[in-house]
Amino acid sequence: MSVVHLRRVSPRNRDEGRARARVFGEAATDLYPGRPWGEVEPHMAGDWRAVRGNSPLSWAEVRGDAHAAWQVARLLREDRLRDDAPVF
Repeated sequence: MSVVHLRRVSPRNRDEGRARARVFGEAATDLYPGRPWGEVEPHMAGDWRAVRGNSPLSWAEVRGDAHAAWQVARLLREDRLRDDAPVF
């Protein structure tokens, strides 16, 4: 039986990767204005390696962070994220 040693990712690199994914998700609303997530996400997945910096996190690991930031930025862009207005 062999033992597999996985490289540990420092918390700093994990946080940096997730932060980059959130910034990337927010920027995607400007890069792909008016397009739904289903059209935007494949482009972002393909570009993740170029924008992730030193983060070892894969797109699958940060997809949720990017999507959440994209959703909020899209609501802000459409002026639908206000205390006095319904979201939908």
